[in-house]
Amino acid sequence: MKQIILFLLALQPSFSPAQIGVNISLPERGGTYIDLARENYRWHDLNTGNELNAGQVDAKGWPATDARYVVDFRPVAEWAGSIDDPEVYRLDVSGIWKCSFAGQGVVASSTGGSVQNLVYDPPSNATTFDYVVAPGSNGLFLIEFSDTRRTPSDPLHSGFTDFKMLRPGYANDSGVFHTAFLDLFDSIHFSAIRFMNFTNTNGSNPVFPVQTEWVDRKLPTDASQSGIAQIGKRDGACWEHVIDLANRTHTDAWINVPISASSDYVDQLATLLKNNLDPDLNIYVESSNEVWNTAPGFEQSQYNQAQAADLGIGEHENHARRTVELAQIFETVFGAGSLNDRVRVVLCSHQPMLKWWVEPMLQYINAHFGPPADYLYAIGCQTYFSGGHEAGESVGKILDDCHLSITNQITDTGVNEAGRTQWIAKAIAWGLPGGFVSYEGGSDHGGGSTTNIANRILAERSEGMCEEMRYNLDDAFIQLGGTLAMQFTLTSGYNRYGCWGLTDDVNVPHRNYKFACLRDLINETTVQTTELKPDRPVVSVSPNPASDVVHFSFESAVPGNVQVAIFNLLGREVFDFEGENRGLIQVQTGDWEAGLYFYLLVIGNRQISGMILIE
Repeated sequence: MKQIILFLLALQPSFSPAQIGVNISLPERGGTYIDLARENYRWHDLNTGNELNAGQVDAKGWPATDARYVVDFRPVAEWAGSIDDPEVYRLDVSGIWKCSFAGQGVVASSTGGSVQNLVYDPPSNATTFDYVVAPGSNGLFLIEFSDTRRTPSDPLHSGFTDFKMLRPGYANDSGVFHTAFLDLFDSIHFSAIRFMNFTNTNGSNPVFPVQTEWVDRKLPTDASQSGIAQIGKRDGACWEHVIDLANRTHTDAWINVPISASSDYVDQLATLLKNNLDPDLNIYVESSNEVWNTAPGFEQSQYNQAQAADLGIGEHENHARRTVELAQIFETVFGAGSLNDRVRVVLCSHQPMLKWWVEPMLQYINAHFGPPADYLYAIGCQTYFSGGHEAGESVGKILDDCHLSITNQITDTGVNEAGRTQWIAKAIAWGLPGGFVSYEGGSDHGGGSTTNIANRILAERSEGMCEEMRYNLDDAFIQLGGTLAMQFTLTSGYNRYGCWGLTDDVNVPHRNYKFACLRDLINETTVQTTELKPDRPVVSVSPNPASDVVHFSFESAVPGNVQVAIFNLLGREVFDFEGENRGLIQVQTGDWEAGLYFYLLVIGNRQISGMILIE
């Protein structure tokens, strides 16, 4: 037992510095790429107004007919006559957008800006023009390309290729990524970037049993890095750009492998990463995204269910099997010893499903492949919090609700037994070297409802939201023993569908408190709860390790009651106390089983948690 206890202790994170990463999207609000066409694929038929269909584009997705290019930066839901954002924040899209394409045609704008300096150069068969947008634009551009001809020998109305629309201030797109976007990563060094949204993982798979082959993937040379359903490419940015961005920011890459990807696809992807990703960077590998989620847009869950039925196993067992399959292929490519070192395979599931899905998956892996720790680096779930969905709730009440939402996730004493301490305990019990991670998290005020939407958005921009973010990431995750928390997401608009972003404009990241809050938290060195921060009440837990008794010593100057709760590795409460703060509580532990226990302390308005080892 002594050896087991020492092994479990060795798994505990050092907490220095905080391990916090971020999910990124395509596009980021305010710009991911220098060339807008890389992130905005909206080509419509010039005559009907409908989106171009498969017969109206070439093999790379470029229009093979006259077309209208649609750009819409307007806030939700201005197109329907209302705006969710009470501050009506708009991106500044004014300036001169340098545009070009291969071919010739007549270019005009009916909405948003004016086409100027249109020039066709016959020797190069290239057309250039300036798209000039005045200050105060609402962000809707409609640019029409008529009488097009791809080459001088092609018929009229045959379309064009290689369209570019460079953001104001750029002469070319040789740098690929928008400077303001990159600047965010220079000012805040995340531990990892999760590319799930960037590569458009959700809903981009064919129907089982069709597999996605390597030849089917998005390429840097395609008409856009956004989804191009017209040529069968619903995925997002290419893997080459994932590698470029990870290398440029020197940040570990968290990738989501399509559930439909063939073994050859996975092998080729692993080889591309091995050959091109900075060797100092780690790779987190996850099978698809939320394969448990049956909501529209998460069709990967249907693929998983169909594949599981075909194999004669449960859907959760198939998720586990697929995750191990990815681990095996990546280890073959990267070499023996790469798993749980540079290659970090993560098994993710829904937060309440710890004992309903996660434990059975670990048992399945153990029975069919061997110890899960031979394949899995960590287990993970989401760590969102929310509040303010009732009509009339003030910003202060919304923040209070958020705080309670976080507190209620620390330890689940209900039927699911799936609080964060219990996820941590599960990872420790199975000896997973990366412990417990959060694949997504942060304030969640989406869902599509407009109830109290103004105050919900104002709460997101308030200084108080910074405190709730710190509570969620530090007190209620890192200090508990969580190892890597992934924020969702870097930027977004603030509206009824979510206020996910740390900011709503990459060009003005400090419009609210969230970005600076996370930057400051990452730059700090977090400590275990026995070395409390100055603004926390002083608590001493000793001895630790212990055998017969544990003393909880509190700062006597803190008025009011104290609460102490202790839980075993299964999440079951073994001790509970609530009473007046008299400075000391003694807990008799002589008849407890040896092992790790979690404690949760509430003193005034502060909550502290940690671990005790009983020998």
